[in-house]
Amino acid sequence: MKDQIRLAMIGCGGIAAAHLNGYENLVKAGYDRFRFEAVVDPRQANAQQFQDRIEAMTGHRPAAFATVEEMLKGAKVDGADICTPHAMHHSAAIPCLKKGVSVMVEKPCGITIKASKKMLAAAEKTGAIIATAEQIRRTRPARAMEWAINKKKMIGEPRFMTMQVFGHADFDWKSYAFAWRGLQILGGGGMAFDAGVHFTDMMLYVFGPVKDVTCEFRTYFTPVLNGPAGIGKKKLDVEDTWLATLRFESGFVCHWGYSREARGHKTRTGIYYGSKGSLRDRQEWMHPFQNGADLITADGEEVPYERIEEMYLASLSQKQKDKLFPYGLGDGISNECWDFVDALDKGRQPELTGVDGMKSKAVAMAMYESNLSGDWVKVADVESGKVNAYQKPIDEYWKI
Repeated sequence: MKDQIRLAMIGCGGIAAAHLNGYENLVKAGYDRFRFEAVVDPRQANAQQFQDRIEAMTGHRPAAFATVEEMLKGAKVDGADICTPHAMHHSAAIPCLKKGVSVMVEKPCGITIKASKKMLAAAEKTGAIIATAEQIRRTRPARAMEWAINKKKMIGEPRFMTMQVFGHADFDWKSYAFAWRGLQILGGGGMAFDAGVHFTDMMLYVFGPVKDVTCEFRTYFTPVLNGPAGIGKKKLDVEDTWLATLRFESGFVCHWGYSREARGHKTRTGIYYGSKGSLRDRQEWMHPFQNGADLITADGEEVPYERIEEMYLASLSQKQKDKLFPYGLGDGISNECWDFVDALDKGRQPELTGVDGMKSKAVAMAMYESNLSGDWVKVADVESGKVNAYQKPIDEYWKI
């Protein structure tokens, strides 16, 4: 039996705590192929909290470091789970990759396309692995709905869809967790980029490649943010509203709208139409199929999601179940953590690589490029770097 995979947690904030929950679920289920050797966070209190949690979970207390560079000098690790703000994904990942340390990077996998490509280039030189931490498609409902649409053909040939989430929501812009998300240079964009890559990843997973995109953004609420990540006072400059159309290579069309500044009536609708019926999404955010969807066929038959999941699980062999839902865990974060460790343990590629993360990000980033140009934008041109006017100032700021 191989030695345990030695891990570092880089960034000990909110999403990192969710990752730690995932690792803890694996430990409780009997999976012991990893061991945390280091935690990294410039905030000592955050790092200490994670040390305490990991020690309680595994009986082993990892070392704490303030920077990635200190960690690489002071600890021996095989892989690093990167949970920093978006702007620091590449600056945390590249030093690791150059040392041959594989990484799992929280979405989006790099703040810009250029950042992603620099990460991929660093990995190629050393043979290290880049995994993208994308949990939505790994949930049991999401996998069941992909099966229902593409394998079982429950709605026939997919034709078009609408996802509209409109309402009023007050984000806590005074908190660090939200403040950095309010600036393009720290977050890369607003919710169309942050949560939006969950949406675009699911679109690629279920409906295939996106050909081109048109989008208009609006920003109606512009509070002054008080010094996120040491930058100082800045006015919020990311979108709170968008209306977009995505055209797929298959001919499928997606209308996608969102606003947290829609006063009065609320709208929470996600419906996928095909030649034989439609599926109504149960989620009320922008994580397609996270809670499943209910079917109505063209002749009026209604099939609730619970029945669809039963049929899906019955279609899987035990070997398939063990691969898709290791140790019986159906939540996406536990599964993504297992996939990363197992990939390192067995010397294989993860389910979602850095390239996959870049592709889902390119669809979201095409929306920003379209808003800036006022025209349709080809996703391939964003992915290649041919179209990068929106991203250029971000790249210049971080010297990417």
